[in-house]
Formats: sequence, structure tokens, C-alpha cells
Amino acid sequence: MHAFRSGASIAVHGESGGGRTTALWRLSAAPASDGRERLTLLGSAALTNVPFGHLATLTTRLPELSAYTTDPLGALHTLGQRVAITPLSVLVDDAEYVDAESAAILTQLASVGTLQLVVAVREPRDLPTEFQRFLTHADTAQVTLGAIDITDAKTMLEAQLAQPVNASSVTKLYEEVQGDLAQLARAADAAMRDGRFVSARGYLVLARKRTPGDTSDAQLTPEQRLTQAAAEYQTGDHARALSLLAPLIADGDAEARLLAGRIEVLTGDVGHGIELLTRQLGDSERFHAQSSLWRAHGGEPFDAGQFEAWAAETTFPAELRLGLTAAVIVHDCYAGDPAAGLERAFAALGSELWESATGYDAGALLYSLHLAVLCEGSHELGHAARFEGIDWGRLALDHGLFITSRAYVCAEYGMAAETLDLTEQVLALTEQGDPFGIAGFVAAAGAAAAAMLDDLERASELLDVYRSSSVHSGQLLHPESERIALAAILAVEGEDAAHAEFDLLVARARHEGHAFLVMRLEHEAWRLGLSDSPDALAAAAAGVTGQFAASLQLLAQTDSVEELASELLAHGRTLFAAEFLADAARAARDAENRVRAQALFAQSAELADQLPGVNTPRLGRVRVDPNLLTAREIEVSIRAAAGLTNTEIADELFLSHRTVEGHLQRAYAKLGVSDRHQLLPLPTDTGLPE
Repeated sequence: MHAFRSGASIAVHGESGGGRTTALWRLSAAPASDGRERLTLLGSAALTNVPFGHLATLTTRLPELSAYTTDPLGALHTLGQRVAITPLSVLVDDAEYVDAESAAILTQLASVGTLQLVVAVREPRDLPTEFQRFLTHADTAQVTLGAIDITDAKTMLEAQLAQPVNASSVTKLYEEVQGDLAQLARAADAAMRDGRFVSARGYLVLARKRTPGDTSDAQLTPEQRLTQAAAEYQTGDHARALSLLAPLIADGDAEARLLAGRIEVLTGDVGHGIELLTRQLGDSERFHAQSSLWRAHGGEPFDAGQFEAWAAETTFPAELRLGLTAAVIVHDCYAGDPAAGLERAFAALGSELWESATGYDAGALLYSLHLAVLCEGSHELGHAARFEGIDWGRLALDHGLFITSRAYVCAEYGMAAETLDLTEQVLALTEQGDPFGIAGFVAAAGAAAAAMLDDLERASELLDVYRSSSVHSGQLLHPESERIALAAILAVEGEDAAHAEFDLLVARARHEGHAFLVMRLEHEAWRLGLSDSPDALAAAAAGVTGQFAASLQLLAQTDSVEELASELLAHGRTLFAAEFLADAARAARDAENRVRAQALFAQSAELADQLPGVNTPRLGRVRVDPNLLTAREIEVSIRAAAGLTNTEIADELFLSHRTVEGHLQRAYAKLGVSDRHQLLPLPTDTGLPE
């Protein structure tokens, strides 16, 4: 991409299916900072022996070339004058089929700098002679491609359909055509024609497939009713699923009660779901275990010891045993021992039980493992080797759940823009059906991300989605969504509402013995400025295992702030590290240690700059407010926020160094800060004033 933007000639080659066409689409779709016009040309075997055949196809868009057959020198001269005003790139796909005369002209134009030439070919030895020379020229950048991946497919589809495509939908189409690019393009066109693509929240999303049966409901056997109801539930038609199950429940079918209770607990009437899942006379022990698991997913407390005993019951299905194990892992985390939960999860992942399991409960183990990794605090990449060998295709994990897990990770790491994008993708999917009740959970993460970006309108909208969703959205992970939503509540509804929510959540966590949740809530309250007691946070962390808790225990030791920031940064918590440094800087400033304060502010700003646009109460950065400052104070402040020194600002604005310093000090006083590093940089798409 750097070579392309610099105007260098490029040769792209690779085997069939290696993504050459996608690479050209990426180049042609990339932002053109120099105003360069881009034209694409497709080599055609039918024109290979037609002199100037391919050059002729360009004349419809380049009238300057129309005289090339009668006055080639004049045409090239005119084109050269035009390109001097508007730079031109010509991207040639299937370049091996270009006729020799057109190849000679294009290569000549590129060699004298009249245009930038990019050619893509399977096998370089099949190229016309002039293109072969072009490939071997020292100034031509060489790009060799391997097999395409999902990212390439997404780029191609979005260029083809001229609209963002949900990542889940890209994956589904890609898998349907087994990675064949040509078939992928045709499948996308067919999906558009058939109405299978629908637009949701700014993304194209594949509607869930529904396969109506050939038999009327009255003719369905009980087994067929159960199968059809499960399929309807997966496609999001919960009412239809419950309608199919109703006659079976009336006849006392325990399996129908389990499925209906699960649907109601996760996506509908929780009270009715709990009633269906309540053990009745004659219900088996397996029913008792399964119904207890789904009631736990619906927010009911459970006996972790009993779940562990059931998970060891060899007569139970593997999926049920893994689901029970996943619940115990979540309990380990919340109770304050995420390190034990992490080891329990990896032990299950390496067991024979895992090898024989498929379906939702197999996925549940991975989601609990994902929670344990984050709760324990070590970076997820540190466990990459332990995930090797997982056959993801066998598991067939729900795409919405997978994207939700990535959104949660991004939120934890302070990557607000990425979190918002993933949130919108998940919500677009849930508009087609939300069988696992994840809309509210991911909306909470998105609302917090919007709050970090000072986008209060979006934070308010996503907070409404969170609150209007199932009261147990996220199932066993719902308490995490309650914590994450605190940031949005503070930003949208104010400090009193956030305090009230915090008091409610922390009291419940203490009552239930969830030491980890107490620690995270105390940390959230400190981050949001609802609490100023590092001692309370350190004390809460003292009863919790894992890397994250160990880092938080250092908070009360003011001399260890650099060590604390280093620990957090090593485990991916860039925002948390920046917040601790900013808080220590303010403490140093209050103690009139200006040198240390400035050094800590600089370190905090350096980390925060890795998270564009992000701000939090504890980070304490402020935007340059034109309503508070004079025109000159605005000019110097935004340059200071962009990283310019006082000397550079003085040179640029033709002011003295002392005048710049004076403007900055007055601006700091009005904005309530004391250091340039506390100024929030302008958005990347906004330049400095003229």
C-alpha cells in the first residue's frame, strides 16, 4: 500500500485463488490522498491478438487516447499534459492476456512517469515481452500473494456491493463457496437478487435461512415437532417454536419443557421459563441437571458443587457436562478465583469430553474460557498455543456470539472505535433473530465505547437497547454487562444515577460472595470518578487471584505507578495504564512536583494516543472548547494537543515563545487543566486551522 500511495509501479503475482483481483480492488478502493484517478483494465484472451485492443477499451474513459492510431505521439503528449494536473493509475488484471501493442504503450507511459502502472498476473512468464521487462525493472515493487482470507473476501464484497457487509455474512458466503473468489462474487450477486441480503444498521446482512417443512403441524410426530421447534428457535422465530412445543408440553413431554423453558428464559418470559424448568415428579436427574443449568443462565443462583458433580456424571451427554463445567468456571471467576477457573477451562479443553462434544454447550466452554482469560488478567495472546488444534469448523460457533466476544475484548482494552463497529455488526445480526439473547449485552459494551468517544447520542441509543433487551442478556456473563454499562449511565444520566447503579450492583455482588465482581465494580467506580479511594480498590483486589488483581493491589503504593502501568500494558490494558499514570500525575502536580507530574502526564498521553479519541473521567483529558477560548488561544491549544512544541507553535503562528506560553496558560486555566498532555487531540479527520 505504501508503494502504491507513493506512485511506484507494482507487479502483483500469485497462484489462482491467491487474491490478485482482491488486491487490485483494495488498491483502487484505498483513499486517494493525492487526488490520483484510478482506472481498471481487464485482460481478455479474445483481444490478445488484436493490436491495441486493450488500449481501445480505455479511450471511453480517456478521450486523450482516442487519436493513438493516427497520431500516437500527439495522443501521448496530450495525455502527459492531462496527467500533470490529475495523476493517473492504471490497474491491469489478468495482464497475461493484454495484447503486445497495448502493453508496450502502457509500459512506456509508466517508464516516463506519465502514469502509475499496476499489473496482476498468475504466471509472469506468460506476460507480453514489454510487461515482462516491466516486472524486472528495479523500480517496480513486487508483491507475491498467497491464498486469500476472510479479510480479503470482505474487501472484495464491499467493493462489489458498494456497502459495508457484516463480517458474519462474509464468513457464511465464503464458507458456502469454499473460498472460491469467482463463486463468491456470483453468490453475493445472487443473494442481492433473491433478497437474501437485508440492510441493518448500515450493514448488509444475510437473512437467516428458513426451511419450511413439507408436513402440516398436525401431521408432525413429537420428534419432528422438537426438531422443527429447535430450528425455528435458531432462526429467531421464537413464537413459532413455542407454538410447536405447546401440544408436547400439554402431554407432559419433558424435552419440550426443557426447550421451551430455555427459549423463555433467554429471550422471552423469564418467569414462565423458570416455571417450565422447575423439576416435577417423575423428571429424571438429567432433566434436573439440564433445567438447573438453564435456570442459572436465566440469572438464578446455583450450587457450583452440585454442578461440578453433575459434570462428572458419565451417563450425561457430553454437551450437558461441558455446559455445567462452563457454569462452574464462571462461578470460579466471579467468586474471586479466575486463575482456578482458567486452569479448569484448559483442563476441559484438553479432555476426551471436549473431543466428543458439539453444539451450543461446547461453545459455552469457550465463552467461559474467554471470560476466565480476561478476568485472570493475562493477555489473550499469551494463551495462543493452548488454543491450537481446535477444530472451529466442527464447533460451528454462532457468529453473533463470536463477534460479541471480540467486542467485549476491545472494550476491555480501551479500543472504543473497534468496539462500536463490532457492536453495530452484532445488533445488525440480532435484527434477524437473537436466539442467545446477546443484543443487550453487546449494546452495553457499545454504549460504554460511545461514552469513551464523547458520543452521547449514540451512547444513549445503545443504553436504551441494553435496557430494553432481556433482563439476563449475556446469560451467565450478564453481570459484566451491568458493570460495563456504568460508563454510559454516567455520561448520559449523570453522577447520581451512576452512583445509585453502582451501590446496587456492589451490594448484590457482596451479598452473593462475588469477590471478583466487587473488585471490578470498585475499579469501574474509581475509573469513572465515583470513588477516589485507591485503598478500597487495593483491598478489594487482595482477595482475588490472577494477574489483574495483583496489578490493582499496587495502586495504593504511589511509588509503584510505573510498575503498575507496565504490568497493565503488558497484558493489553493500555487505557487502564494511561488512567493510572494520569491520576499519579495529578497527585504529583498537587504535591508541587512539577517535573514528575509532567513526565507522568507525557507517559499517559503517549499511551492514550494509541486509542484515538478515547477519554474517561480518570484519564481527565479535555477537548479544546471554542466557546471558552479566544481565537488565538484555540490556535495554540489545538497545536499543543497535536504534539507541537511551544517553539514550533511560535514559528508557525509568527509569535514569540513567551506569547505562546501566555496563551496556553490562559487556555489551561479556562479548560481546567495544567499540562498540554491533558488536551484531547482533535479527531483525525480535522486539520489545524488555516
